[in-house]
Amino acid sequence: HALIIPSDVHDYLVDERILTQESFVGACGGNIMDPSHTQELVRMLVDSQQGSSKTSKTCSACKVGAALFFREHVVSIVKVPLANGHAYFDIIDSLPNPRTGGMASRTRCKDLSSFEAMLKCYAATRFSDAHFNFIDSNAWNDGMCDFDPRVFQAFVWSSS
Repeated sequence: HALIIPSDVHDYLVDERILTQESFVGACGGNIMDPSHTQELVRMLVDSQQGSSKTSKTCSACKVGAALFFREHVVSIVKVPLANGHAYFDIIDSLPNPRTGGMASRTRCKDLSSFEAMLKCYAATRFSDAHFNFIDSNAWNDGMCDFDPRVFQAFVWSSS
């Protein structure tokens, strides 16, 4: 099996002009089970802060999408802004799932707290017993993240 390298996917999407570098919001990663690590992803989805810190602006009404790389798989996250200023967050998984009759799934979270809970729930379903044993026996260590089953990376893009 070949591994997907997140930065290669980003480069491909930009090189093929599927996405533009100007719409790139940012990348983040860390321990998917630790809210202090996933908070950067949540911030980018909610505010879709674009550009460098000197020129960044927020856009809560912008459509935002993310590619979440976790456990050798990629899921899409889409922020769907609503007219009332709120947003839905969809988690789209293309892998066939026995819980969905062997089909791909799209889970709509109607508020931010349900999205954050669903993200943890999704992550927990991707762990094996061996992963849980590792997690129970090892605190998160940035220097050992290549071997930790909790590691994730996310790349975020926004409409202008």
